[in-house]
Order: sequence, then structure tokens, then C-alpha cells
Amino acid sequence: MKQRLYLALILFLFTSNVQAEKPALALVIDDLGYSFDLAKKVLDLPGNHSFAVIPDTTYSQKIAKYANLQGHEVILHMPMQSSEDVSIEASALHDRMTELEITQNVSNMLREVPHIKGINNHMGSELTKFGYIMRPIMETIRQTSKNFYFLDSRTTPLSKAYQQALIAGLPTIKRDVFLDFDHSNRESIIFQIDLWLKKATDKGYAVAIAHPHPSTIELLKSKIPTASNDYQFVTISQLLKLQNQQKPESYSWPKYLSRLQMDLKN
Repeated sequence: MKQRLYLALILFLFTSNVQAEKPALALVIDDLGYSFDLAKKVLDLPGNHSFAVIPDTTYSQKIAKYANLQGHEVILHMPMQSSEDVSIEASALHDRMTELEITQNVSNMLREVPHIKGINNHMGSELTKFGYIMRPIMETIRQTSKNFYFLDSRTTPLSKAYQQALIAGLPTIKRDVFLDFDHSNRESIIFQIDLWLKKATDKGYAVAIAHPHPSTIELLKSKIPTASNDYQFVTISQLLKLQNQQKPESYSWPKYLSRLQMDLKN
């Protein structure tokens, strides 16, 4: 009997270690708020993911409440001015706003969507380029809740959002892959999913952003169960916790400070 218990304990510890060593995949589904039916379809995807809800949309509150009841992580998908300056949500932040208007709008959006754990930018390829505009946004988020995180969607390689989130003291991370920038092309989505897995294998984790397109949902439904054999699916909150747990073991202080300096530059 004792021998069986010992063998069971060894097996449990071995399995736990294997699970812990699996690369982490974080998936964020953007652009939720305009269709409750589409939201329910992505919320039914297998795995543990984060769901980004646009404020001031028809179903924003309903989707956020429903997702929370289902045990899913909800984040605020904050609208920001794009380089094309296309017409987006009325609450969108833009460079014609005063600092007071920006902070008021950010505060209103943070209150409008319930149950949020963090924030990422919706569009923002123009606005995120400006550190002086990102600064009051991040400071307002930090003042609202020290527990919020910011995910830089990286809609432009010139984004200063991640840098300013670090300076403000927010937990923060950057997007690695857009899965469906060409959602009409099935092969393109498959390629991006494979790239997501490769990046996670190479560095231990990878963050992907996708959207509630039927083609994306179909492919994720088929790919996620297979990927679960070799990867662990985590929310952005869980990924940030994993990174915090690993930092003291992975870095000496000089190396860790050096990493922070690199992050601030990028």
C-alpha cells in the first residue's frame, strides 16, 4: 500500500512539473460588444482565454457580465485614434483632446465595462505613438486600480504604450501575434497560429490577439485541443503572475535591471 502511494506521489509530482514546464499561450479575443451571438461563440472556445470588450457598444455590459458569470477574464478594449483616423467609437481617445478630457474619458470607460481585469488598446496606431499622451492614460488606469494591467496591442511598432505602462507601475505585456489580420484567408490564419506556437516554444510564452470572425472561431476550435497537449492556455492575468514568479529565479538583479532597461526602450 505504501509503495503504491509513493508511486502515485512520484507520478503526481512528475505530471505537475511537466505541466509547469509547458510553454504558455495567452489568447485575447478583441472587438466584443456589437454582437451577443458572436460573443457567445468565442466564449465557448476550449481553453482559458481573455475577452476584450469595447465600451459604449450595444452589448458591452451584457457580454462582460455574461463572460464573468461563465468564469472568463474580461478586459476593456479601449478605443484609440488610428493612423488612418477612421471613424470609430464616440468614446475613442484622440490627439485633439486635452489631458483633462483624456483622463475623464479613460475614467468613464473604466467604469462602463464591469468585471474588467485589465485594458488593451482598440486600434491606436496613431495615438500610441505619443508617450506624452500615453502617460496620463496609464496614470489614470493606475490611480483607478493598482490591480489593472495593460496589454499593448502593438498596432504600430512605434507604440509607446508598453513603455508608459512600465513607467506608471502597471503590470504590462506586449502582443506577439495577430492571428487574423487577413481573416478571409484560411492559410494566413493557420500560418499565424503556427507562428504563435513557435514564439511560445522559443521564449516560454506568447500572446496572440484574434477577433470574432467565423473563420477564426472555426480554426481555433480545431487547433486549441491539439495545442493543449504541448502548451498551457492562460489568461493575461495568469501569464503576468507566471512571469513575476519566474523573475527572481531567472534573473540576477543586474540582468533583471538590464531587461527592464531594454523594455523601456522598446
